[in-house]
Amino acid sequence: MRSINLQNRPGTGTYNKGQERIGQILEAARDILIDNGYSGLSMRKIATAVGITIGNLHYYYPSKKDLLADLLDHVISGYLEAFETARSQAGTSLEDQFLAVISFIIDDLNTRETTYFFPELWAMANHDEVAAERMHELYHKARLDLNDLIEKLNPTLTKNEREQVALFISASMEGLTPFIGNGKPWEKKTPGIKNIAKKSFLHLVKNITSEEIKGLKN
Repeated sequence: MRSINLQNRPGTGTYNKGQERIGQILEAARDILIDNGYSGLSMRKIATAVGITIGNLHYYYPSKKDLLADLLDHVISGYLEAFETARSQAGTSLEDQFLAVISFIIDDLNTRETTYFFPELWAMANHDEVAAERMHELYHKARLDLNDLIEKLNPTLTKNEREQVALFISASMEGLTPFIGNGKPWEKKTPGIKNIAKKSFLHLVKNITSEEIKGLKN
């Protein structure tokens, strides 16, 4: 999983020292969420991990929901930067860029942080309307690079159709987490699974038609 990426945020902690403290708070919250789950995440535990008082923590984040919203924003911004880096390092070939993004996402599933962090967020979103909304925003942003590449690789698709294909690819990769995630039964098979994903997703993107998406053609 990507490290916390901080940009100036409105309100508290806009100076360098405040930004550093915010980074410490978000890192602590992420680590506790990974190690103890959402049920074990409390403002008091976060404050203790950072070495500040609960009152000081509330100065930066009045509630746990505020903190989690910021955490999600910073996590996804880190991924967007990583996607852009993967694309730029892959060169000018659109196919190579697409394959590089797919490779990055699947490799990232092997990390302990990603294996445990995101399932906790999924569970939380099932019971918290605000969390569900933030998760929707998070995955929407995460699919931006896929949408962009699909448009360039298959310009015959409409915007809505591209979004459906990107959603299918994203969901298919996320669904691998219980199987190839850190410590999971198929983790050592990740290279083969990745090769299958790269070949099948690229073929899908380049060849699927509007008629097939609409069910008008087998």
